[in-house]
Amino acid sequence: MALGILVLCWALYGLGFVWQHLRVRRRRAAEGKTSRRLFLARASDCGLLLEAAGLGLVWTFRRPHPDGIPGGLLLAALALAAISIGFGWAALRRLGQQWRIRAVVTDDHELITSGPYALVRHPIYASLAGMLLATGTLLAEGWALALGLAIFLAGTEIRVRAEDRVLARRFPLTFAAYRRSVPAYLPFLR
Repeated sequence: MALGILVLCWALYGLGFVWQHLRVRRRRAAEGKTSRRLFLARASDCGLLLEAAGLGLVWTFRRPHPDGIPGGLLLAALALAAISIGFGWAALRRLGQQWRIRAVVTDDHELITSGPYALVRHPIYASLAGMLLATGTLLAEGWALALGLAIFLAGTEIRVRAEDRVLARRFPLTFAAYRRSVPAYLPFLR
């Protein structure tokens, strides 16, 4: 049962990204708009691979549940997944046409600091971390959750630092102030 619910949660989470990707492509095509790439955070791609490895660990090394999952644990994990889905979707919506798969800053890029971006600078990474925790809590062996989370966070740190560097180059004054006042992706990390 938990596996089916998690698959549904991940499908809903992914649906937001597919929908946003199609929406962005359609609008760019309709407007005939092309943006000139100013900065690309190449190191972010390496971080993405580590994040995927961390997620892979929690899905691959599953613990047996002979007596089923305790109801409280299931509800807590599902609540975290639901919050993560909503937070990720809200971040995508706020980014609008600026959302891209790769970490790119273009000539028409705007620094988004409202909505979920007022709480953390990288809410999509926060939502993905929540999905990993929800999944690992219900499915993974304890060691796989711990290792998967550590690898995921290492990848996220790489991505955050790479993306912060390109945003700081594009918005030197405003990004510095934003960075000082808003945590990266977890409340205690700047």
